[in-house]
Amino acid sequence: MTDRDTVSAPLAPLFAPRSVVVLGASRNPAKLGHRLLQNVKAHGFGGELYAVNPAGEPILGTSTVASVDALPDGVDLALVSLPAPVVPAAVKALAARGVRAAVILSSGFGETDEQGRSAQADILAVARSSGMRLVGPNCMGVYSAPSRLNGTYFWDLPRDLGGISVVSQSGAYGGLIFRQLGARGLGVARFVSIGNQADVDVADVLEYLAGDDATTLVVCFIEALRDGRRFVDVAERATGRKPVVVLKGGRSTAGARAASSHTGSLAGSYDLYRVAFAQAGIVLADETEDFFDAIEALAVAGSRRPSSPDLAVITVSGGPSVVAADTAERIGLRVPPLAEATRRGLHDLLPSFAALGNPVDLTPQVDPDNIAPAARLVLDDPGVAGAIAIDVGLDIAEFGAGIAGAAAITGKPVVACIADAPLVTAEFRAAGIPVLATPERAVRAWRALWSARPQSRERVAATVPLPADVASVLARTRGPLPYRVARQVLEICGVRFCREEIARSSEDAARAADRLGYPVVVKADVDGLIHKTEAGAVVVGVWTAAEVRSACGHLASRTGADRFIVQQHVGPGIELLVGARRDPTFGPVVAVAAGGVLTETIQDVSFRLAPMSRDEATTMLKEGVRERLLAGPRGLPACEPAPLVDTILAVARLILAEPRIDEIDLNPVIAAGAEAVAVDAMVIVRAPDSEEPS
Repeated sequence: MTDRDTVSAPLAPLFAPRSVVVLGASRNPAKLGHRLLQNVKAHGFGGELYAVNPAGEPILGTSTVASVDALPDGVDLALVSLPAPVVPAAVKALAARGVRAAVILSSGFGETDEQGRSAQADILAVARSSGMRLVGPNCMGVYSAPSRLNGTYFWDLPRDLGGISVVSQSGAYGGLIFRQLGARGLGVARFVSIGNQADVDVADVLEYLAGDDATTLVVCFIEALRDGRRFVDVAERATGRKPVVVLKGGRSTAGARAASSHTGSLAGSYDLYRVAFAQAGIVLADETEDFFDAIEALAVAGSRRPSSPDLAVITVSGGPSVVAADTAERIGLRVPPLAEATRRGLHDLLPSFAALGNPVDLTPQVDPDNIAPAARLVLDDPGVAGAIAIDVGLDIAEFGAGIAGAAAITGKPVVACIADAPLVTAEFRAAGIPVLATPERAVRAWRALWSARPQSRERVAATVPLPADVASVLARTRGPLPYRVARQVLEICGVRFCREEIARSSEDAARAADRLGYPVVVKADVDGLIHKTEAGAVVVGVWTAAEVRSACGHLASRTGADRFIVQQHVGPGIELLVGARRDPTFGPVVAVAAGGVLTETIQDVSFRLAPMSRDEATTMLKEGVRERLLAGPRGLPACEPAPLVDTILAVARLILAEPRIDEIDLNPVIAAGAEAVAVDAMVIVRAPDSEEPS
């Protein structure tokens, strides 16, 4: 989308206005309204410019009108810098004149108190009734380089041309972004501070920027998402076209809701943001420095992306290269040994004491003429997808030119760490290779290129029809489903359970055990009982009918049970938790963790948003301690992933298919060899919004 497009696009009046009006324009240079009008004029906005001031006198050479009523109909964009008490009336007047979009820079609304929230709701209602888009309140404004519009409170903005577009919930952080990008010589195409997001939110802006021809890279500072699921859907489409870099503020889990299940208790708020952004293909920065380094790397490197997380380190500085390799492996990249043919070729080019593995230390004594062929050998190696180049103090242009030339020929991305070598720095920058000050920063910037790679969007989302009797129970239940119903629902979706029988007396239980074969496990079957082990409702290692009857008596005394579950003893095997929860921000989320008594002890869990692909489910089994567990510790057989992947996807299908289900726990699922069976299950059904859960 370009500025030549019509304003029929939802946010075109904001970023490509043909006419702008400033409300709150003042003759007093100390007033923000004066600064706002001055910024619009100084940046050379070429469309129609109006200003509203009760005195009706010219300000900064711009004629004014005394009220909004005197404006022509259909102004594209209003910039509102007024005291909060008069903003609602101004918005109503703007709506009456058919203004298409308004940016409310004023504070004192939803971020303050109940009165402010009420006023914000009122102006939103007025805007929506008229079709006017509303940015803010409590924001710093909008900037659009293609339209030569600086509708912000920021002055002296960098004038570098570039394709970076920014959406920030924080006005102050938006100012920091401008300063940092300007200092790095990076140009901003569009910027908007969205403040309270009363109407236009970060997903709306991202959707616009994804289709904007002036934008090549989108940058977001996010504190909270109003609709996480919609944001992820929009971001998945956006990252298929251009990189998106996010820094998330507000990572505390202190406000996380209480959860009834193990699954619910494992998730901190930032955990889910992290996995949601990864699934959407977003580059998520951990810290401010990483944020700006990732932006610089993606802006400078253009479309070059690694094909794998395997990188080489090429250096003339031994110590920093070790730090780079350590950092790479710590953050999930790999520094693999080079192929034998590569090593032989390097041996012929480099001094005898050079390091030929990976990192590759050319040494300061390297013949400058051999740097280019050595770099070409390294980047031609099929086992590496790019490189980190490190040079501290050896300022020979051949180092920069040689590695840059190899990168250009192979198409593999390089990020550099250079110190005290201006000739080398100049060679890299001329070649579009990012240059950063430390090896850690260079490696993390290379990871940003890897994170921004094109990714498959395949998802498994088949719906599962439930029998009428099961659907009826779901409709009636609030809270945990009876175990036998929970099991039935999960079996319909594809979960395999161990063999078991339900008994209504100790004698029935003994006969069931005889049929199943010893040893067995006996459990109390009590509706509403969530965690059987914690409640003392499980007896394991039961070998005789007499022990079954004794176990039933014990369970009845302890829990009041009059039904018992008699299960075959499953094992030995690896215990996992497979669960799901309906998150208030992101909707259905699937969890996989170490199971049984270890679940909340070691807190080793992976999350994915549903729907999900088989590859994503498989990856969950390789994360944390699970890969080592499933490899077969202590003589246990290695576990094949396929039955566990089927279980994960079955849970995902169920929580997607049934919006009444709030949480699911399969804990444990016991895996051994080619088998994986669940031995306990819990499904919690949510109450409608108008009801309290029972």
